[in-house]
Amino acid sequence: MEFTLDKFNGIIIDPLTAPNDTDSFHAELSEITEFSKQNNKGIIWISLPISLSHLIPVATELGFVFHNCLEDEITLTHKSEIVEFVPFIPTHTLGAGALITNEHNQVLMIKEHGMKGYKLPGGHIELGEGIEESVVRETFEETGIEAKFVSVVGMATRHPYQFGKSNLYFVCHLIAQTQEIAIQDTDEIAEAKWVDVEEFINNTENYPFNRQMVASLVGKQGLELTQLEGNSGPTHKPEIFFSKH
Repeated sequence: MEFTLDKFNGIIIDPLTAPNDTDSFHAELSEITEFSKQNNKGIIWISLPISLSHLIPVATELGFVFHNCLEDEITLTHKSEIVEFVPFIPTHTLGAGALITNEHNQVLMIKEHGMKGYKLPGGHIELGEGIEESVVRETFEETGIEAKFVSVVGMATRHPYQFGKSNLYFVCHLIAQTQEIAIQDTDEIAEAKWVDVEEFINNTENYPFNRQMVASLVGKQGLELTQLEGNSGPTHKPEIFFSKH
């Protein structure tokens, strides 16, 4: 199998060069682990597609452990004796909520099926999706309202969340471009409506976190999307949020 050396003294195996049969895979992976040992390398990384999942027991037999996974791929690592810590990248799930008010001092709210109170439209930020794109999409799916992103006005964390991971939630200020509610995702959303800000804050059927969040953040400026000179190349950052006030 082919591999490259990374800048952290590690080895990254090219899964496209992995043999399909277990005996050949065992032999070639053993050679790489021996190379790593002889050359004082740190971590060996290999990402196996689901089509090669039958090779996973071979890798674990040679000392590889699970690191992270996607729907169709799992990444395993082999840690040498000189390494004490392997960075675990997927530690958080990400979500975004849309704080949208109109000229009548009303805030846009949704209620999910089986839920008591109301909350901000929003949801999970998909893999490869930006905060702006996500919160605009979720707002439309849950309310039918087209909205324009303005800023990030708040953040909250929660742990433990799903599957032992942490959750990072972004509260975003959006401006409605339309007013008529037309729920798209009726399987998830039972109701969407404009609610007077004070009415929402004072309604004890709504969760305390949501009430306090609206009371604290309505009218705030927040962190705005910013374009920086030289933001290109391998270190390009698709979204940068800076305070401008």
